[in-house]
Amino acid sequence: MTTPPPPPPPQERPVIPLTKRAEKPRQTTPVVSLSKSPRTTPETPSSTTDTPPAPPVAPNRPLTPEEPAPAPLAGSGDAPASSTEPGSAPRSGRRRVVLLSAAVAAVVVALAAAVVVVVRPDFGSQTTTVADTLTGGTFPTAPTAAWSLEPSTVVPGSDSYFFNPLFGEQDYERPGAIVDGERAFVAARDGSTRSTTIAAVDATDGTVEWTHVIDNFGGCANATLDGRLPCIDRGSTPGSSSVQFLDASTGAADSTHEVAAYVGAVYVSGSDLYVSGWDQNAEASVISKGTVDDPTASWSRSYPDDRCSVTGSGDSNTFDVVGDVLVKNSGTSVVANTADGDLVISNTGYSYPMGGRAVMASRCPDNPSSGEFTPAIVSSDGLTTATPQDFPVDYAFVADADPSAPFLYRGGGALDPVTGDFRWARPDLADKTSEAAMIGSTIIVPSGDVTEALDVATGDTLWTAPRYGATVDATDGRAFLSTAGSTLAAFSLADGSELWSVPLYPLDERGGTLEPVGDGFLYVGSGVLHRFDPTGPPAGAIAAGDADAGSSDSSDSYVTACGTPPTVTPTEVTTDSGALVVTMEVRATCPAGDVLSSDAMRLSITRGGANVASAVFDMSEAPLAIPGADTTGSGSSGGGNSSVQQSFRFPVGSFWLPPDSSTGSTRGSTSAGTRYVVDCDRGSSSGARAQLGTAVEPVTASAPAEPVTGTSETAAFDALRAIANADRPIILRNLGERWVPQLSSKKPGLVADGMTWNNSSTLAEHLDLRLRYPNVKLMWSGEWSVFSFSDFWVTAAGATFSDPAGANRWCDQNGLDADHCFAKLISATHPIAGSTASR
Repeated sequence: MTTPPPPPPPQERPVIPLTKRAEKPRQTTPVVSLSKSPRTTPETPSSTTDTPPAPPVAPNRPLTPEEPAPAPLAGSGDAPASSTEPGSAPRSGRRRVVLLSAAVAAVVVALAAAVVVVVRPDFGSQTTTVADTLTGGTFPTAPTAAWSLEPSTVVPGSDSYFFNPLFGEQDYERPGAIVDGERAFVAARDGSTRSTTIAAVDATDGTVEWTHVIDNFGGCANATLDGRLPCIDRGSTPGSSSVQFLDASTGAADSTHEVAAYVGAVYVSGSDLYVSGWDQNAEASVISKGTVDDPTASWSRSYPDDRCSVTGSGDSNTFDVVGDVLVKNSGTSVVANTADGDLVISNTGYSYPMGGRAVMASRCPDNPSSGEFTPAIVSSDGLTTATPQDFPVDYAFVADADPSAPFLYRGGGALDPVTGDFRWARPDLADKTSEAAMIGSTIIVPSGDVTEALDVATGDTLWTAPRYGATVDATDGRAFLSTAGSTLAAFSLADGSELWSVPLYPLDERGGTLEPVGDGFLYVGSGVLHRFDPTGPPAGAIAAGDADAGSSDSSDSYVTACGTPPTVTPTEVTTDSGALVVTMEVRATCPAGDVLSSDAMRLSITRGGANVASAVFDMSEAPLAIPGADTTGSGSSGGGNSSVQQSFRFPVGSFWLPPDSSTGSTRGSTSAGTRYVVDCDRGSSSGARAQLGTAVEPVTASAPAEPVTGTSETAAFDALRAIANADRPIILRNLGERWVPQLSSKKPGLVADGMTWNNSSTLAEHLDLRLRYPNVKLMWSGEWSVFSFSDFWVTAAGATFSDPAGANRWCDQNGLDADHCFAKLISATHPIAGSTASR
């Protein structure tokens, strides 16, 4: 399929004016300031420092590119992005997967005849971060419920029901639970009273561990903190709102924080607690950051109402933390720095998180009556990285996908998460992607009576399957699980075919959702909770018994080359002292098995369209035998598990991205449709024959190969940008305002060390240093205030010292001369003077 060209940006856009709905707190709870000593939000200063010109001659030593930090966002929020070059979005602090619950997007944007119409959404819509939606185990066959729990067990009565206790969800009584390890928190009511019972359920056996009643329930936090679950009690009299901290083991409210405000959200991020409310007298949002013992310990800020805000009513609360940025969209739109509460971007009409990778904010129009908002994508480190040509929408959830994977947009297509440029267009899917889910390199789009799978890199249709009312609620990496109607079903990620389905009883008129817990998952409906355990091996791994099955007679088993290439799926990605090491599941596509024996087998790996590695391997000396469904031997269970595990080494020069350049995880893709994609050109293996059970040591590439997309030079530039993006928040947190050993600084065209440098040689040097020394990081000099020039890639060791003498001593201890190692102060605010100490 030929990728259709992206729609051009509109020249003149008739716009439907947006009418602001005022915040509507409950009438029984007047609102005052959350903080005892409210502070107004200071204006963020602009930078007044110009970038110095490039140097005319490169000195005969490692350059120290030094340049003032980029200007912070101020006033209306207009400021340059951290970089306009392509590259991965900054890494977010996430676990194995990044997920968002299905929600209606905050804007509706229609692309037709180059006309963009912005319509204010229903105020109940919101996006909420939920638990991981990749199950720990697999479900190749239909499971049976290990246990079931009905709401009458928690709240007696035939009309009792469960709902999600998460703040914002509780007002709409949507199904769901807050999962904490093997414990799940649910809310229940009996229909005759507004009192809410919070229940802790042991997810291993369905036992109700404790219950706690809150009369004026305002929702609970997304996670526990210090063994306690923060929950909102909005009180029965004006000014009596409070946050109760429930002991997660007993349910006892062991402490209470009184809040003089209408509290809409409590949110846990790492070791920090955020409390968000609305001050009706001041017409301002109020947010504090602190701890369980003191919720205002870090800071408490007030954000006056912006007249252009088009956020939802007081009953709808969206609050999330994305890296170093918090986003609130209720009453007023707030996008602020988590460190001190300062606005990252001001004067926004609405904002919402984008899958743990970024925040989508809409700048208010110069003329409020026009309603013509400008989109801005704010990265997780608080820098505006893109002004896209259309408003992106978030996925229902994202599982094992690369951070560089695109955002979808309402008009039908995909946007680059860093530049905001159109990647591909699918106008036939306009307004049909609000429930789309991204699972690795596949986007699943349920729409009406058809479910369609798209290639995340190109937008090409991989398959379509007739299915009315299908949802995408979770995945085990091989299939996606759906709870349409009162049926739980699994559908293949490979072709959309139904693998199995089981009825859910009792029937659940309100529907339900899936919450992974342990190796399995909970079905959480309004009328029942079910626990389902896996029926197959762990997700992405071969069951322990399978690896050895049949090995006793493997000496008599041989396989020959198959006419179609095997499927190659990474299961683990690590590094050693000189190479990227990728362990892959190699699966035969022929029932009789396969063998790889060419002296020129090419393996090329990408993630979300970004080049990772590409090299040629000589398999002629030690062919790799792969069992088939009809064979026995190592890797085969006699039941047709036709695969083996094999490690391949990509030396420096044949790979671009280390495993910590995006998620920090060493785990690779776990099955078809996950984040790493391998293109295998097996070369000539005609007539080859190999014995099963023969161990093959890790194979080292014999030569580098061209990348899948672009050239080696463009791939190197993209990788440098991605690595610097991923390293920057770590540097700010761990290296900032400290002395470190600087090891290199290079840019294309620089003549140094007897050669002319380009992106490829710069990347190779950085990766070599990164593998040789601990915690080596990469910086783009234009993003730091201590460098004189703005266009150098700077490599520094991660060893930090309080003075330059310590950093220079590290250079001596590691045998590096003065031309290739010296002390450098890392800072985004310190002046250039005094930031370098030569040896």
